[in-house]
Formats: sequence, C-alpha cells, structure tokens
Amino acid sequence: MNTAPESGFDYHIALPAPSLYGQFPAEFTVPAIHTALRTLGFHAVYPVSAVTTAISAATRLFLDRTLYPDLPRPLISSSCPTIIKFIQIRFPSLLDHIVPVIAPMELAARLAKLAAREKLGPDAKIGCYFISPCAGKITETVAPISGSPSRVDAVFAMKDVHLALLKALKNAPVSTGTPAGESDTPGESGAATESVFSEEPVFAPEVAWGRAGGEALSVVPSGEYETLSVDGMDQCRAILEAVEDGTLNHVDFIELMACEEGCVGGPLAAVQPALARHSLAAHEHQVPADDTEERGKRESMADSCVLAETLHARPALLLDKDYRTAMRMMEEMEAIYQTLPGLDCGCCGAPNCRALAEDIVRGNARREDCVIILKEQYLRLLEDGS
Repeated sequence: MNTAPESGFDYHIALPAPSLYGQFPAEFTVPAIHTALRTLGFHAVYPVSAVTTAISAATRLFLDRTLYPDLPRPLISSSCPTIIKFIQIRFPSLLDHIVPVIAPMELAARLAKLAAREKLGPDAKIGCYFISPCAGKITETVAPISGSPSRVDAVFAMKDVHLALLKALKNAPVSTGTPAGESDTPGESGAATESVFSEEPVFAPEVAWGRAGGEALSVVPSGEYETLSVDGMDQCRAILEAVEDGTLNHVDFIELMACEEGCVGGPLAAVQPALARHSLAAHEHQVPADDTEERGKRESMADSCVLAETLHARPALLLDKDYRTAMRMMEEMEAIYQTLPGLDCGCCGAPNCRALAEDIVRGNARREDCVIILKEQYLRLLEDGS
C-alpha cells in the first residue's frame, strides 16, 4: 500500500503529530513508527514534536514580564485551533491573551521543506502531509485562522493510516527502530524508502505535547510561572468565562485543549483516549529525556515562531456587508443548524454546532465535517451496499 497521495509533488514528507505515538503501544518505538511511515510511500518524516521546543521557548519569552510588561495575564496557548476560533466568536475580549506564536505543524512544514531542499535542490517539488488527530487542524490548513497560506499541503486523519501503519510495524523487526536513511525494514509495500534527510530526534517533553498538560509542562518545566491545563470543551468554556471575569489573573499561562485528554483524544484518532494517553506516557519514558546541545539549537529558533498576523474577532452575525445577502445567509445557517446533532462537541473543528453551520455557509466547512453526520452517511452506504 502506498499511502502518500498522487500529486504534483516529487517528494512526500510526513509530519506526524505528537499524539500519533500514543496510537501504538510502547513496543513500537518512535523511530520504528517513523520508519513505518516511510514504508507507506513517504520519502522522509519530520516529527512535529521536534519543533515544540522552539514554540515553548517563544511562549516563555512572552511570559517574561521584563520583556513584555503590557501583555495581559493569563496568557492562553494558541496550539488548539478550535479554542482559538471559540475565543474569536464567543470571547473576543480575550484575543490579546492568546500567545502570538505559529502552529507547530506550520513550523515543522517550513523546516522540513528547507531540510529537503538542502539535499534535493531549490527546485525540488516537496509536499508536506500532516498526520492529524482532529478536524480542527485540517480546517486550519484549508482556512488558516491567521489568514496566511498554510505550508502544509495535505492532511491525513490518524484513523485512516492507523491500520496500514500497524501492519507495517508488525511486519518489521521489533527493535529501537531503524536509523534514518536505512532501507532494510520490511513493510506492507516492501522496504522503507531511504530518507531524503537525517530525521530529527525527539525528546520526552516534546512527545508530551500530544496529551493534556504536556505543553504547559514544556513551556514552564521548572515551575517559575503558574500554569493551568484544561481539556474538554465544557471545562474550557468555564475557564474562559473565569478569565473574562478577572478571577484568574494570578495564573500566568493556560493550556486549553478542546478534546478530552488533549490531542490524543481527538475525533480522528483511532485509539480510546485514556489508552492513547497511557501509551504516550510510555513513549515519553522511552525516548531521551533531554539533550542540552540539541535543545539549545531548537530554542534559538524562538524568534522565528512569532506570529506576524493579528487575530481578529469573528462576530457570528457579521455574515456579509450586504444586508440582504446577510439575511439569506443567516436563514441558510439556521436551516443547516437544525440538521446538526446539537452536541456542541467541537470534534469538527468548530467550537459548537452553530459555529459549524456558520462555517458551512461561509464555504469554509461541509456538513460531513460533523463526525455524527459522517458516521450516519457511512452506515447508509453500508446498508445500500448490502
């Protein structure tokens, strides 16, 4: 099986999210998972985990009151696009609290293409493919919150590659993983392709980004700032209300994750969230805890992680400047909303069902982005086929 898509690219680079490692038990190591990805048709793997140290370092700079005395407290993580959209719509007064750093997958795509072109030449046609745990990050590549074009060229859902990866892992010798560049690992489609560049190592705090609390621990490893980690949409809503009321001004940094357990609990993940978190913790203990020299190199990239664009509010009712068009869109939005399940689970990447209806009307989403509707359509197809 060749999972890498046919496209206008000559080279395909996989960008696995940190939460991908939690989809597999610890017997399948992080290097082995990377090698398995190369058996599926990718020419290299650039782990998104490897850029989280730079993102964490940039966030720490913004927490320094001597450098940024005017930034409000608490600062809010920008890593969950569903939460950012929710703030834009429901809590626009808190936009100044969001840490202005780019998404890890965007930095990974940028660095992956630079590394590949150093080996292949400046004219090489390189595609970067994010392995995503949630629809929110898929939407972010299609319609980025910042407004800037995404460097990610396509996205695979974790559950769509899970079985192929698991088969490749089971067909490979169980070991600490084949070093990057070797091609002696048998997989479903034969040997792993030779990596076009030396793959980046990952360390425990970087892998931890895949679960709730991992980012906060990476940003503030020594406890010099007060942090709060919250997962689940209802809990996040309550915390944002508390921030708006001014009752959490003593907290320096808040990590908010729309999915329970964090990204390992994403709707596009294949493994039950609690089990995935358990497996991810095992991988954290398995990879090296730290490398001072490598950490220094990655932290030196902190300045390149700053988001240049300003985030703006997205008033739900401002659908169009033309009144008649806005009224028509509002009627269409209401009709679509009535067909949605009303669970407000956030699995689609929108903070609630009404926001998804708005995104559909604006052309930024589809009804099938709702996992409930997608499941119903899938079951109907099975019934029709039988």
